[in-house]
Amino acid sequence: MDKLKDIILKYQLGDFDINQLKDNLYPELNKFRGKNNNKNVVMYSYKVSKYDHVNSHEINRIEHSISSIRNFNKEIPIYLFCDNIDIIPEHFGTEYNTDIICMDSDGFDHNMLNAWSIHRWYNMKYFMDGNYNILYVDSDTIFYNDVNYLFDTYCSSDIYGREERGFRHCPITGSSKHIRLNLDLVDACIYASGGKGHVYKYCCGVLLLNNNLHKSIVSRLDELTEIMSNLKENKMLNPIPNIRILDQYAIWIMLSRIGAKCGLFGIQDVTHSYLETKHEEYLNPIILHYTTMDEQKFAKSDYRFNNLVRDVSEKGHEIDPYSVVA
Repeated sequence: MDKLKDIILKYQLGDFDINQLKDNLYPELNKFRGKNNNKNVVMYSYKVSKYDHVNSHEINRIEHSISSIRNFNKEIPIYLFCDNIDIIPEHFGTEYNTDIICMDSDGFDHNMLNAWSIHRWYNMKYFMDGNYNILYVDSDTIFYNDVNYLFDTYCSSDIYGREERGFRHCPITGSSKHIRLNLDLVDACIYASGGKGHVYKYCCGVLLLNNNLHKSIVSRLDELTEIMSNLKENKMLNPIPNIRILDQYAIWIMLSRIGAKCGLFGIQDVTHSYLETKHEEYLNPIILHYTTMDEQKFAKSDYRFNNLVRDVSEKGHEIDPYSVVA
């Protein structure tokens, strides 16, 4: 405590410049935040589409995302899992120092409900040996600062994310028709399905898993598979009208059953659309999760992302069969 006070006072008195403050402050601050010594890694996971244009677009997304990490951090390990690594350009490994890993299909049913997105959890088996903090990100993300800031700042809870659109802690959208009852019904269904503690209703597009939480999830993948099977066959309580996020509902159940300590990213640091009000004047998040819904607006905002502009009206169902892409 005394050392932390001394650092702050030196900066306030002008004895430290901004770089000296950073060098001295963060090692001490991290101790109070409870930062662990696990290895920090960034993870992507992509299941190849049957449509070539979707795969080509996804490769463009992933390259934008990975290259933006490397703009600020050359060292952090990046892993890209894919069920067909032949579609991944060679320079992803050589230029961006990315580990390309063939998707582990052991125990994963490629015909399960939401197979297009739920594979991320099965690929985390790769990290069972060793101690890790894992930042999972979808491809529709851009980094505007050093990713290590998230690992350093968001470390006191087991998991961090942003809530899915429309849920209680999401500032983007709301509803006036029985919204609180409907949200409480989701909680009730989670508890009725074996949940033991409160969980935020995370969008799984950007998630930080600390304290080896992934090991607890991987050890219960059979449960996750069973949940998805029961949802597919309408054999369990389901308060979610949107089929495209049922894999997320399954994870909310799993996190509650495990008793994970849950936290939220600040909207200053991680967005869940383009643009959120917080960043309308000055776009400076750590991660911009621009989302498929807002991708075209984002792509047209900056010439660097012109290769993300596409005709979503003609091939919208192929792009996202579960929702209308605007």
